[in-house]
Amino acid sequence: MWKRKVSIKEQYGSLKHFLKGDEDCHYIGQRYIEGTNIFARREWRGVKDTSYAFYRWLVTWVKMGGLVARDPVRIVKAFFRYRWLSAYLIAPAMIDRWIEGDRGMALRCDLAAADCMISDSVDTLWASLRADRKLGETEWTDKTVAFDYTLPKHLIFGFPGTYAINMQQHAAFMLPLIRKELGSYYVDQAVSCGIPGDMCTLPLVETGVAVVGEYPDIGNFWMTTNNPCDANMMDNNAMYRELSANGKKAVHPLTTPLMYDDPTTKELGVHELYEAIEFMEQQFGRPFDWEAFREHLRATNQVNREELERWDIYARTDNGCLNAVLQGLFRIYFYQQGGTKYFAKTSPKLLKMFYECVEKDIKPFPKTRHRALAWSCGSTYYIQGVSWLYNCWGILCVINMDSLTGHNIIDTEDEEIMMEDLADWYSHTPMRTHTVGGNRHILQMFETAEKFNCDTIIMYDDIGCKGMAGAQGLLEEEFNKYRDRFHIIWMPHSLMDPRIVPPAEARRAVNQYMTDVLHEEPLDPTLVDFDDSMGW
Repeated sequence: MWKRKVSIKEQYGSLKHFLKGDEDCHYIGQRYIEGTNIFARREWRGVKDTSYAFYRWLVTWVKMGGLVARDPVRIVKAFFRYRWLSAYLIAPAMIDRWIEGDRGMALRCDLAAADCMISDSVDTLWASLRADRKLGETEWTDKTVAFDYTLPKHLIFGFPGTYAINMQQHAAFMLPLIRKELGSYYVDQAVSCGIPGDMCTLPLVETGVAVVGEYPDIGNFWMTTNNPCDANMMDNNAMYRELSANGKKAVHPLTTPLMYDDPTTKELGVHELYEAIEFMEQQFGRPFDWEAFREHLRATNQVNREELERWDIYARTDNGCLNAVLQGLFRIYFYQQGGTKYFAKTSPKLLKMFYECVEKDIKPFPKTRHRALAWSCGSTYYIQGVSWLYNCWGILCVINMDSLTGHNIIDTEDEEIMMEDLADWYSHTPMRTHTVGGNRHILQMFETAEKFNCDTIIMYDDIGCKGMAGAQGLLEEEFNKYRDRFHIIWMPHSLMDPRIVPPAEARRAVNQYMTDVLHEEPLDPTLVDFDDSMGW
């Protein structure tokens, strides 16, 4: 049940401020239904911004309805067969949480990025379901193949007319983004088979989806990988049985070297790419189209160039207008998908808005007290936690570790250099880039924080990540050398399972540092301590 905690007059002061949506404090927490982080009503942002947000909300529903309209019978069958698919019914509510507190240019920029990902997700879900043998074989079944979700699908663009689906991306990885508790169901399914429950929960969710047989059955082969870490490979047996149809489909591992910046391993990375291409040529029965592939790389290069320009604005000014949630998700999603039509269309729009903010000196996040770098692997079930950091304490996460991946520009003229560049691209996946290959990669946080003009480092502490737990002593030792330059705050989580570390516990760790160490008052007192245990 919901009841107003702050009066409208207290919140806005005057009718003018109400119509503009101006308020000294957003009082976001008062809009939550008790026990949740679900809005009892839409956030009031003033007439102009609320109208725009509502328009975009309707557009999201139209696109979701368009997915169903493509083949209503098939989609309904999929909803009854795949538990995870039901999560996407609340995608509009998910976006509402991602844009909490947004106004003006930040709102427009964030919703443009969200719309791009929604559009691409609708197409990806449809490509997966229309080819699914479990729902009835079609002309697309043999043309659509399975890639591991940590394996960017760029190579598939060398075979025009075929499609690759990062299998775990929508069926496993994105679930806690939408409904935080849904990943827990699949964790329990994996643990019920005897897999230890005290490890990283990401492979546990992936394995759980495989255990209950909820991956679509597409194509005639599966492309797997060793990315991003050893824990992610523990699910190989369950994933092999599910995605190879118990060995009936061909499987090819595209492995990348852990010591990816060692010159002696570059040749191995290039060799792996050529082997993967040869494998797919055999499976599709036709040669790799190098010109079509180059065209895709050029499109991806262009989006990467625009991304680097946005990073430059983040680093040098306060005019960046993507909030911390959308900046991170847009970057990671693009890395997997490449320069597809939606990203090619949206990226220049985002850059244009960034430059408009620079030219007019618009500061989209005016309540910023601290500029932060978020390091290590962030919680999936509490991805909007970075919005909470800003809205509650004025901590703006300017950039995060997983965004800093796969941004090198590829030479598309010289094939030898192109493949070397591509090997680097495939090695620099999210999570992996800064957590393997030597301590120097972990400790790049200080160099990166300096580059982006940050005074704070939010150190995500995934208690299930054995690799990073082993490095904690090293990190604490290094932190002592930098405490006069950065505020360093540990933010605990368990990646995919909120039962292990609830969001409230992560918030408490930050609250304690901000009050006991920095002696600061919150910007929004309604967000300091609230119950979202029942929230999804």
